[in-house]
Amino acid sequence: MARVLYLLNFVGNGGTEKYVLDLIEQVGRKNCVFVYSEVGPGLEVFQQTGVKMFQVNMTGPFDVNAAKQIKQIIQQENIDVVHANFLRENYLAILAKWLGAHCRVFWTYHVNVPMGLGIRSLNRIMTAFNHKVITVSHFMYEQLLQKGVSKSKLRLIHNGVEGPKQAQPMKSLREVPVFSVVGRLREEKGQAFLIESLDFLKKAHPELKWECHLYGDGPQHEELTELVHKLGLENFVQFKGFCAEKEIVYLNSDIVIVPSKNDAFPYVPMEALSFNRVVVGTKIGGIPEIIKHDESGLLVEYGNNEELANTLYRLLTNQELVQKLSENGRKYFEEHFTLEKMMQQTTELYEH
Repeated sequence: MARVLYLLNFVGNGGTEKYVLDLIEQVGRKNCVFVYSEVGPGLEVFQQTGVKMFQVNMTGPFDVNAAKQIKQIIQQENIDVVHANFLRENYLAILAKWLGAHCRVFWTYHVNVPMGLGIRSLNRIMTAFNHKVITVSHFMYEQLLQKGVSKSKLRLIHNGVEGPKQAQPMKSLREVPVFSVVGRLREEKGQAFLIESLDFLKKAHPELKWECHLYGDGPQHEELTELVHKLGLENFVQFKGFCAEKEIVYLNSDIVIVPSKNDAFPYVPMEALSFNRVVVGTKIGGIPEIIKHDESGLLVEYGNNEELANTLYRLLTNQELVQKLSENGRKYFEEHFTLEKMMQQTTELYEH
């Protein structure tokens, strides 16, 4: 088994951290080392794993002092593989390799960010020294080709999640159906778009009963709260805060909405499918790879309030459609997005 060093600048509690934690559990903490720079809200979870940890101040992608320290840790801990998760960490791992560290460097591209001509040119040079660059979706694969990474370096491995062992198809919506949205309260997650669409739904169909739960914290909390008040949706929309127990979230939901403006390949729709929830998402980034329209869920254009409202109306008034999507969504998850499949593909890559 390869000894793996996972490299992460800031330790938050988002999808990238979950990805690294899943890999540490799969590889085994005794075979792993975790190196980070900035303390964040997710650090305690990493500490609880018992994995060996080092803090290295990484001021930027060409911080030679950081690269020297990383090289020293690689040598000291007999590391075979360095797995970086953002561009800064990937460049530092490659610098450490240039400085004499004997290791294979992998980079997983999690978040689609704009890159100018200079960075795209640097990518052509730097990623030539990557063993492989992992993309979490077809969408991200195409993005990296445009951003200077050679096709020969790319390997598509879809993210995966661990769901309930048994399928539990929804037979019917509850008396007051619950829409749920899970994610940081920030612009790219699209909660404002959703709230405005719910206002459209309420005005067009005042007879319908429903409520919406927003799970998550973030910089837009006050702005979104004000929007709910402005639209008179206080009796319909509840802010639930961050919830670490996904079973609580999904089992208390009927329909999970992913209203994102920008998302590479989110965990939430995969988790929702695993719990047999009906999923509605935007045609953004890698979301259409998870939600096949009218098969594993329903898709709408980001920003089209009327279309999202009409899609929710369709679900609230069509029990056969709800049952079909609940059953098909779980099957699609089992075929494509299990944690076991992702782990196997990634760890096999470490060995070759």
